[in-house]
Amino acid sequence: MNPKFLLIFLLPLLFSCNSKTKTLFTLLHGSETGISFQNTVIENEQFNLYDFHNVYNGAGVAVGDLNSDNLPDLYFTGNMSGDRIYINISDKEKGSLKFQDITDQAGIIKRGWSTGVTLADVNADGLLDIYVCKSGNYTGDLRANQLYINQGVGQNGIPAFKEMAQDFGLADTTYSSQAAFFDYDKDGDLDMYLLTTTNVIRNPNRITIPVNDGTGYSNDKLFQNDGDAKFTEVTKKAGILHDGNGLGLSICDIDNDGWEDIFVSNDFLPNDLLYINNHDGTFKEMAKEYLKHHSRFSMGNDVADFNNDGRMDIMTVDMLPANNEQRKMMTGPGNFEQYEVELNTGYHSQFMRNMLHINLGKTPEGRVLFSEIGQIAGVHSSQWSWAPLFADFDNDGLKDLFISNGYLRDITNLDFISYNVAYEERNLGNLRRYMIDRSLELPSWNDVNCFFKNRGDLTFEDATKQWFGDSLSVSNGAAYADLDNDGDLDLVINNTNKPAYVMRNDAPRTNFLKIQLKGTPKNIHGLGSEITIYAKGVLQKYHQAVTKGYASSVDYIIHFGLGSNTKIDSLEVVWTDGKTQKLKNIGANQTLKLDYINSTANNKSVDNPEPTLLADVTSSVNISFKSEEERYVDYNVETLLLHKLSQQGPKMTVGDINGDGLDDFFVGGSYKNYGKFFVQTPVGLFIQKSYINESLPKGEEDIEMVLFDADSDKDLDLYIVSGSNEYPDGSNYYQDRLYLNDGKGNFTDATNQLPSIRHSGSCVAVADYDKDGDLDIFRGGRLTPLQYPQSGDSYLFKNDYGIFSDYTTQTSAELAKIGMVTDAIWIDVDNDTWLDLVVVGEFMPVTVFKNIQGKLSKSGAFPDSEGFWNTVSAADFDKDGDIDLVLGNLGLNSRYKCSKNQPLTVYGADYDDNGRWDAIPSYFINGKEHPIPTRDYLLRQLPLFRKKFQNYASYAKATMKDVLTDLQMKQAIIKKAYVQESMYAENLGSGLFALKPLPQMAQWAPVQSMLIDDVNHDGNLDIMIVGNAYDAEPIAGKYDAFVGLILMGDGKGGFNAELYDKTGFVVDGDCKDIITVKTASKNRLYVVSQNKASLKLFKSK
Repeated sequence: MNPKFLLIFLLPLLFSCNSKTKTLFTLLHGSETGISFQNTVIENEQFNLYDFHNVYNGAGVAVGDLNSDNLPDLYFTGNMSGDRIYINISDKEKGSLKFQDITDQAGIIKRGWSTGVTLADVNADGLLDIYVCKSGNYTGDLRANQLYINQGVGQNGIPAFKEMAQDFGLADTTYSSQAAFFDYDKDGDLDMYLLTTTNVIRNPNRITIPVNDGTGYSNDKLFQNDGDAKFTEVTKKAGILHDGNGLGLSICDIDNDGWEDIFVSNDFLPNDLLYINNHDGTFKEMAKEYLKHHSRFSMGNDVADFNNDGRMDIMTVDMLPANNEQRKMMTGPGNFEQYEVELNTGYHSQFMRNMLHINLGKTPEGRVLFSEIGQIAGVHSSQWSWAPLFADFDNDGLKDLFISNGYLRDITNLDFISYNVAYEERNLGNLRRYMIDRSLELPSWNDVNCFFKNRGDLTFEDATKQWFGDSLSVSNGAAYADLDNDGDLDLVINNTNKPAYVMRNDAPRTNFLKIQLKGTPKNIHGLGSEITIYAKGVLQKYHQAVTKGYASSVDYIIHFGLGSNTKIDSLEVVWTDGKTQKLKNIGANQTLKLDYINSTANNKSVDNPEPTLLADVTSSVNISFKSEEERYVDYNVETLLLHKLSQQGPKMTVGDINGDGLDDFFVGGSYKNYGKFFVQTPVGLFIQKSYINESLPKGEEDIEMVLFDADSDKDLDLYIVSGSNEYPDGSNYYQDRLYLNDGKGNFTDATNQLPSIRHSGSCVAVADYDKDGDLDIFRGGRLTPLQYPQSGDSYLFKNDYGIFSDYTTQTSAELAKIGMVTDAIWIDVDNDTWLDLVVVGEFMPVTVFKNIQGKLSKSGAFPDSEGFWNTVSAADFDKDGDIDLVLGNLGLNSRYKCSKNQPLTVYGADYDDNGRWDAIPSYFINGKEHPIPTRDYLLRQLPLFRKKFQNYASYAKATMKDVLTDLQMKQAIIKKAYVQESMYAENLGSGLFALKPLPQMAQWAPVQSMLIDDVNHDGNLDIMIVGNAYDAEPIAGKYDAFVGLILMGDGKGGFNAELYDKTGFVVDGDCKDIITVKTASKNRLYVVSQNKASLKLFKSK
């Protein structure tokens, strides 16, 4: 048989074998589509990792109707293989998806190394033109960007193009990645932003000073359209001044002011950039002010309203693998000190993972805030990623997420990198030759492209297998369009060294609406317009911008999935100049054409913000206190800690210290920094006051404090817990302190009336637990300093006429060694009139000690509740007559996930017998328990493991059973955590509680403190939550998604999360505590403390 016919016969069989289960997308073969393009990259003496370090970054694809036949056509860029252009000749009636290669007839020139591509009507003649970015190890004209001006369709039915970049002033020779056309100055024509990179090798471990004056190696460029077929560079004039290493570009309206902004994702050390439009032809870079942190190695990005709230959110992708082995093979020896140096040098926080920044809108002061929720959303890890694209692939009304993955050579292999470094250090000859030859030995990082289905609750489900299967590739640029006009979005992907993917969407028939804009003559496709639709009360919003993902641009036809809705209740277009067009009762399943000529002036008045419950009065109350913290890096001593233990304050306490009937409050201090009283005056102002002679140096860390009547003289005395991790156990600086009040707010040191306990403390709770008429003290212990995870001892101090004695063992046999206590509260759990003790902590369960007539007995109220508990508060939330609990935990927006069957565990012992305690944390990935630390971290703490793990590959495969021997396991203190969520615990009576997770927003970050009050005055108790944690180890990254949250209670034990747009409560720092102070005017003043920052104060309206 003819081999050709045999191949044709076998092809369908082969593809059916690769598709054992039906997926949402069908990968079409080139023989079916007519697309044979492949971006082939072959290393040689000119193009290799050493001479051109972006050699493996791949290329892009653009989609648009180039011949005005209402079918989207394709343009592929090629690094070495030349660009190709395909016109769509599909026949919907026949169900085909077919393209014709017209590259040669269309006038496309093979020249240089093409990267990104975008389609735009550059010369305002109604036809889409093509702009191609160039890079590569070339000089001069070979690296000049190309602009193909569409000459229209010839007699042969094929569009012709003429290369005219030089004529238009756009033949830039910078190393460029992508371009976007938009009308930034609102003069009606399209300007251009050029995203650039560099061939200067940037060592991610070498910290250089940021270049923010427009002179950087890869400072992006802005070109203004002069209106006469000429563009003029206005980069510096417009404020585009920050050096980068650009791989992703999106045009968007971040602050919803009608003016387009620019978001840039940068690889390596330069931060991502967010240029906010100043409305005067200039921009201001605001990424640090708007975003809490960035991806470390940002690749592509997309900006879209993924959660249908009308605000534009930001997605950036990085190269964090989902599996343990690849993570360990690429995560290097970074450390907290390097992280600090980067911050001090002027960089923003960066961590190696994908980032999903959700736009929370403007604060009452007009500042836009984002929270980064990629980890709780389930999209933080997707391998070595390039193009993120938000689009509704299953037409259910929710934007899903596609991410392309792969890299031609696994250059992040740490064994490869370490060998190169060693080679260079030994000076063994030609490093260039060595690196080139070694890189050719590296395997390709072939991966599956990822699909994440939007669940509609700010989380995504990994739908890769159901939607795509398991086909491996090195995929870079990608774009979506309805290629066959059947109402769903298909995908086109540019692969490296593999034929391009054309993926037909075979979604079950659901409803949709497509919109085609006809804008002004110089912006015919309506770039910059915003379309909002409403269907059954659900909003969807789309900003018309086609440059998205990586090196690519999507179709101009706007697509909305509608699910079961057969019509749109209303639609509004806001054109670029602010004019609007509104329609109602629009049928589904059509392409709606909207023309600017039908728009009207926008007479909509500026929305006045709704009044909020609270007002920020920080600047109007005369309190100028900033928390100071002396630098101490726990990781220099205990390398394997997951978070610092020395950065826990400041805490606060409130009470009337001078007997004038007005609340005063105290803010704790730290090593070398004294705490302060703030004494309220009759007019509601505060006077700062010291509580002790501050001439002596202060060594203690004030961990927690309480104002209570210690000596039964009817005034409030001050008790301060001493703690932290900075001194060895037994230090005098761990002795708690007691200061007695003379009734007028003057204090005398009475520490000698306390037991001599020189162990690190964590919390204090006072109550008359034995009903003898005075107040006794529970003093919690979290840790044994420098011996994590060994618990500290906890104590019960009995009060005898102002003299306190250690009554721990007499009161409870189990209390002293209860665990790593972080907080405690006395409440009557079972309404027997005896106050019981609830204790929470790290790696310990929520624990209730039942008070049996002055004796404490541990109950089993919360089995399997071991967690990372930070705080506990109590009240009768459901109005059933007993006291319920709310419990602050780590939350779910974390790299680490744990459960009863797959806990997060820490194994602590002195494994190398050097007198220093070692704690190895572990977690489960794909059902196996692996050590959390990287090899470098582990060996820094425990050099003895160097013999066992002589290279990165051996450690990358290791489970905990490979790391620790049976004997080492037996000698270790082992602590586990099963629960991450912050919880509401309903008191069921009889000493039983039912745990229920708090609303999802309360899981965005660690909860550090909660205040219970009826904030909205509806008769139901609410919960004010503050938190975050900036002290986490730098590989996982800081927790910072909280911006101020109030959970509004319904009086039945249910809660509704409200943010600052309704509450006015904005606290987005490293918050540690919240208290309420009754003011002279009978209002409530809410005070929030922040580590290394000033107090924030809010007043109820």
